[in-house]
Amino acid sequence: MVRKLGKIEKRVLEEVVLKRLGYRRRDVLVPPRFGEDAAAIRIDGKTVVAAMDPITGSGTRIGWLSVHVNANDVAVMGAEPRWFSLTILLPEDHLGELEGIMDEVHKACRKLKIALITGHTEITPNISRPIIVGHMMGRLVSKKVITSSGARPGDLLVMSKTAAIEGTAILASDFESELIPKLSHEILERSRRFYERISVLDEALKLARKYRVSAMHDPTEGGIIGGAYEMAEASRCSFILYEERVPIAEETRRICDALGCDPLRLIASGSLLAALPKREAERAVKGVRGLTVIGEFRSKRFGNIVVRSDGSEERVEEAVLDELWRLIAERGTRSNDTRS
Repeated sequence: MVRKLGKIEKRVLEEVVLKRLGYRRRDVLVPPRFGEDAAAIRIDGKTVVAAMDPITGSGTRIGWLSVHVNANDVAVMGAEPRWFSLTILLPEDHLGELEGIMDEVHKACRKLKIALITGHTEITPNISRPIIVGHMMGRLVSKKVITSSGARPGDLLVMSKTAAIEGTAILASDFESELIPKLSHEILERSRRFYERISVLDEALKLARKYRVSAMHDPTEGGIIGGAYEMAEASRCSFILYEERVPIAEETRRICDALGCDPLRLIASGSLLAALPKREAERAVKGVRGLTVIGEFRSKRFGNIVVRSDGSEERVEEAVLDELWRLIAERGTRSNDTRS
């Protein structure tokens, strides 16, 4: 049986974490909630958005990912990321990796005009590879904070770019030994360059500034389906998503076919999901490059449905286990079987 890795389930999050949020302050505009990407706070009449995410599922380019993943969480709320903090935990005898990690962080921050302002770095016992936890802050540039919970029945579900951008890059890098017998070096090299597509700042801030967006979300674990589920749950409605409408890059499809995984359930940083009223969505698709309408939000009574390319309907009733975690767990099981 595959172990449940990744984000903890909604019920546990709500019962154990979200009921223990310390002192309730009036300057916290958006507190921690299921499905939300970040928090929003009011400081001297200005709104600041803050997000925190670790990098745990990837063993490659973790410094680059840490900056971009956290910047995405801030941007989809309508804020421009500006200040980054970083904790780096290194296993024993891995100090030599620190310079490479910091080079990636530095380059990513320079690219996005973000300052690295504070952090912590240590050699940590009982871990097998470096772990990064990033914290990003930014200033609101949209007229209001855009949450994941603002989708309403009748809004269209829109995504940018293609599915599983981050997952494609991670699998091409971290599962190379499994893929080499099945795919060409050219395909793998092109797939590894997907790391360069991770940022959603351009499309997120353009949508936030110019269009009437009901909700936006950065789909990470659980992929496009997982992101749509989180938006629907946060918004107390449901979604219908059409697989045939979801853009999937050739490299992504080839890698997913080779490893037997679903690109719609594979970690999807690099795309964003948004809910917009129908006419506004049609206008945004024409005005923002790379946007595609892939579904619609509906009343909660309809339930969450993915219409597969063959016409079959798949109901989504709980948070989605990311295909990356499944593959990592299965790889560990095979390794244990080999050693036994």
